[in-house]
Amino acid sequence: MPHISAQNPIAYFCAEYGLKASLPFYAGGLGVLAGDTLKAAADLQLPMVAVGLLYRGDRAVQKIDANGLQIEQDLPFDPLSEGMEHVYLDDQPLFIKVHLAEVDIWCRVWKETISDTVTLYLLDTDTDQNQLTERSITHPLYSGTAETSLKQQLILGIGGVKLLHFLGIHPAIIHLNEGRPAFLHWQLIRWCMAQHGCSYQQATQLAKARTVYTNHTLVAAGNHGISLALLSRYAKHYAQEIGVSLEQLLEFGLIDQESPQFLMTRFALNTARKASGVSQLHTQLAQQRWPAYNWVNVTNGVHLPTWQDSAVKNCDLADNKLWQVHQQNKQDLVKFVKQRTGYSYNPEHLVITWARRLAGYKRLGALFADVARLRAILHHEHRPVQLLVAGKAHVLDKQGKIKLQQIIKYMAKELAGQALFVPNYDLEVAKFLVKGSDLWINIPEQGKEACGTSGMKAISNGVLQCTVADGWAHEVDWQDKGWVLDSNNVSNHLYETLEQQIVPMFYERDQQNIPQQWLARMKASVSLAGQFSARRMVQQYQERLYS
Repeated sequence: MPHISAQNPIAYFCAEYGLKASLPFYAGGLGVLAGDTLKAAADLQLPMVAVGLLYRGDRAVQKIDANGLQIEQDLPFDPLSEGMEHVYLDDQPLFIKVHLAEVDIWCRVWKETISDTVTLYLLDTDTDQNQLTERSITHPLYSGTAETSLKQQLILGIGGVKLLHFLGIHPAIIHLNEGRPAFLHWQLIRWCMAQHGCSYQQATQLAKARTVYTNHTLVAAGNHGISLALLSRYAKHYAQEIGVSLEQLLEFGLIDQESPQFLMTRFALNTARKASGVSQLHTQLAQQRWPAYNWVNVTNGVHLPTWQDSAVKNCDLADNKLWQVHQQNKQDLVKFVKQRTGYSYNPEHLVITWARRLAGYKRLGALFADVARLRAILHHEHRPVQLLVAGKAHVLDKQGKIKLQQIIKYMAKELAGQALFVPNYDLEVAKFLVKGSDLWINIPEQGKEACGTSGMKAISNGVLQCTVADGWAHEVDWQDKGWVLDSNNVSNHLYETLEQQIVPMFYERDQQNIPQQWLARMKASVSLAGQFSARRMVQQYQERLYS
């Protein structure tokens, strides 16, 4: 296997990438992590090509209607106006053909140059060669039908490998960042058989030797299955091209011969030589669930130059300057929230924030389990607390939308004046929240938050953590840094910790009106942040996953 070099880079495949708010290529933490990975690789001058899909912003914007219900609107998006470029080969626009069931789909190719060593390529079906019904395959991100999702996965995996070969790129390592791109294995087999004249079994081993995989969640929704009846229609062509039976081609994704579902996680694990988890606890749990595979741990990290305020980075932690910088960040957040919502609040108050995807296991509802008690905390006469909440429910998650609607009604009634929902949680919202909040709340069901990275961004700016010890938080000794909550009694423990420890500490001031105990925890948090950088993560990929 070749060494990583400009001629043989790492090929990083992911279904989403979060680079900036105006590019609608991400839905949540997976995409933001992928974007941070590319930036860190660029900082390290690591040769990397990334492959994804060019989504068109369908239903990408969260709006809240007059009844407090989440609705979605399209984000008008033009790649050219965002500075993206068409990819050309021999002075002609490059198009990649992918066979889907009965038709050939053509994909034009866009690129976003991250640095001299890192480029992101995106496949786009919105091109004149395709029928109108097929041009929209890559429009939606995670909001289409099961068949549209399958088409996207085939285009990403098979089309992505074809793209690299057209460009003369022969990766030393192919990194599957989550299971959706895993159909690339079929195209790798075809290429190995053609190049080396080897058998299917030999090509399978050659493809596997070059592939590594990162699992990002143990939650069922993130380890999805595909109906075998549906997949068989699309896989038949590839079985014929490779020269094997359909059953043989699909066997790596099946639990047994009677399985009605093809499992993408099982397929990715069976076609990669090594797999990684995204935190120590997650890797342990993944090993328990899938013990037959070669697991290593690489805890996620965040791109500190993107997420950490430069003034915080340059603070002398020996004095009170960090507090002064944080006060300015709090003022900036107030202005931003006013711009987004039309409402303001007093930045002198303790500002606590819950912000992440509105997945059920993340338990936003637990924060509102006792609204009367929460109201007493927020509306305390001498020690008021401001609550900010941000997050999107999945387009198809009706229960999540109903839960959010109920919470917004609480904010309009019982909690009015001290609680605000900040709509359309995106990269821009996140940057203000992780700098201008005082306390970051993280209350997932124990064992279900594989890592979580928003808290890493927050600590890099001195925002303290009140968290269940899950994911990355399980790796930290929070003594004199933050507060750990009992996952089995999370609502009561959260209220109790706010009432008895957090709020009193924030409002205990010296003669300069500075909460020195709180400030000491802020300094400890900033010092901790370096351990959770994307730079460290990418270096560990090289040492543990790619080697």
